[in-house]
Amino acid sequence: LDVEHTSRAALADVREAITGYRGQGLAAELIRARKTLETAGITVNSDIAELPLTPAQETVLALALREAVTNVVRHAHAESCRVKLAREREQATLEIADDGRGEAAPEGNGLRGMRERLEAIGGSLQRRTEAGTCLIIHLPLAPVGPSLRN
Repeated sequence: LDVEHTSRAALADVREAITGYRGQGLAAELIRARKTLETAGITVNSDIAELPLTPAQETVLALALREAVTNVVRHAHAESCRVKLAREREQATLEIADDGRGEAAPEGNGLRGMRERLEAIGGSLQRRTEAGTCLIIHLPLAPVGPSLRN
């Protein structure tokens, strides 16, 4: 029942965030993610780099992490989850990978919303389901705006 309670609480957090709640940033969300996963009995491995993120990027990544963790707890039946935030060239890359069922089910509202928020600030989302589920999020680290061409 702890897993059910945790997943319901995480889902409520996502809904609250989506309806206008502004989180305490990515660092706080990473702590919350670890606690949520560990409470659900899922081992967490994390590798988090300090990156120069805009407030909008940080908020979108925090919401994406929250939604991904909710999905791991609710659907994956995973034993472990890896969270990695790294710089790859001029991009921030956030990966959330679990060793669970890895269903290739259609995207639900949570993933669809995550994708839309990422695309709105120039980012992208990939989902792989071959061995568990892996979400790969890319965001440009340079400011996104119109290019200046002559």
